[in-house]
Amino acid sequence: MKQNKKLIAFALAAFFAAALCFSQDAAQDQGDEELLQETAEPEVNPELQKNFIIVEPARIHELNPQITSYASDSQILTGLYEGLFSYNPLTLEPQYAIAKDYRVSRDKKRMQFIIREDARFSNGQKITAQDVRDSWLSLLSTPQAPYASLLDIIRGAAEFRRGEIPAGEVGIYANDENTLSVYLNRPANYLPKVLCHSAFSVIHRNPDVYSGAFVLDDMNEKQIVLKKNPQYWDAANTHIEQITFIQSSGADETTWLFNDGQVDWVIADLNPEKLLNKSAIRMDAEFGTAYYFFKTSRAKAADEYGVKKTSVWDYPEFRNAILEAVPWDVLRGNPIVPATTFVYPLPGYPTVQGFDYTDEREALNKMNEARRKYDIPADQKLKLTFELTQYVLTEEKIEAFRKALEPLGVELVIKEVPVQTYLPGVKKSDSDLFAYTWIGDFADPLAFLELFSSTSTLNDSGWSNSRYDELLEKAAVVGESERLKLLAEAETILLDNGLIIPLYHPVSFNILNLAEVGGWAPNSFDLHPLKYLYKKEPVVKKLNNVVKYPND
Repeated sequence: MKQNKKLIAFALAAFFAAALCFSQDAAQDQGDEELLQETAEPEVNPELQKNFIIVEPARIHELNPQITSYASDSQILTGLYEGLFSYNPLTLEPQYAIAKDYRVSRDKKRMQFIIREDARFSNGQKITAQDVRDSWLSLLSTPQAPYASLLDIIRGAAEFRRGEIPAGEVGIYANDENTLSVYLNRPANYLPKVLCHSAFSVIHRNPDVYSGAFVLDDMNEKQIVLKKNPQYWDAANTHIEQITFIQSSGADETTWLFNDGQVDWVIADLNPEKLLNKSAIRMDAEFGTAYYFFKTSRAKAADEYGVKKTSVWDYPEFRNAILEAVPWDVLRGNPIVPATTFVYPLPGYPTVQGFDYTDEREALNKMNEARRKYDIPADQKLKLTFELTQYVLTEEKIEAFRKALEPLGVELVIKEVPVQTYLPGVKKSDSDLFAYTWIGDFADPLAFLELFSSTSTLNDSGWSNSRYDELLEKAAVVGESERLKLLAEAETILLDNGLIIPLYHPVSFNILNLAEVGGWAPNSFDLHPLKYLYKKEPVVKKLNNVVKYPND
């Protein structure tokens, strides 16, 4: 939700370091306690709800929920679209949205979803089970849909996605207007968590019609304006009339706008030294991992004759030599939560041995062994092309990485591309190494491991391992304890193959005053459903030390 998914380009602004200077634990603890105590029906002053303004970094948005994987897009999409389930804003557990109930068969391989009678598109048209089916089939038939393979658990979904069977053979059926039946290849009790993601929203054939609490009123290079959808089934509990996303013009101006009370929530860089209310800084751990990954020849374009060229980086022996040489301390910097493995640590998930330190001697040994095994001369230079944006690495870190690889006979080539084209260009790029930050889309190890399944539409690396795939399949049909063991074994295979360079678990930064904003809750996805937001009555502090005159 990632990217998400939620997938986002790996970036560290100067704001990151500066914000750490402020102590806000007491303020955040108090804010979290208030959020837990808020009722589902807060007292809201309608006069305050005319416009809620959010400042975001300058970016180009893709608001088709089926093809985007940016976390920034997902934030807006929480307002425009809705699926059978949506995220609870505090716990991120699935809660009913367009569905009002669901049932699971005795063998746990069939699910039946009941659509609420009052679900409507923004044009007033009733949302039916057939609309849900059509939306999912549309997702499966969209070539660039990154999350489509998460529906492969449904009977015939993968085959339909590959064009092998017609839509009628996919195990998704509209029994009547309000009942949707789904037939699974194997039990999947995690499916409601997956279906919270915006990719599985109900969409209309008209892109100007929406299923969520808001509709898109205006979109240009400076701002995005959302208006409340009066047809939304829960419109009575959606309090904000308009939400405006403003593109940031710079840290200083953003700081001034917040200090002056002209904006309600900042997710862009600002100048923390000039921020008047330091307790407005929200710093929360995210359910994600920043990492680099190798792209294999299987995922690269063929030459003009249709032949795919083999690269030394297709072989785990060469990749593992690089991982031993990686200057971990330099590349990781000084993160709050360093990552030695790929999967974000979850309760009950077994400990997996990760990458802790650099060993130059072992790196050279592994490289020499790999050269001998694959008959690569010891003096032959090996080129490693690292594709990144200007925000990924400082010159100091690039130079440290380059020097670490030189003893191995590896030449590090930096290919810098614009931020806007970085992620869309990964699938077509012939580079060898890329930088990602992945935010899990549901609270499960599978949210990370699915990225490297050989059949996954999220697999940009092209890596394939039959044992890895087998473990993911086995994990779907066993008890929870055994399931987590199998998934940990799969992650170990991924790490043993030297495919990723894990760096750290990211931390989100948001600037807002929780005494003035309601319905916003910190969570590990840094995803905040827009329908819950509202403005609180200003708190008037009572002054106890005012001088009183005799006549008062």
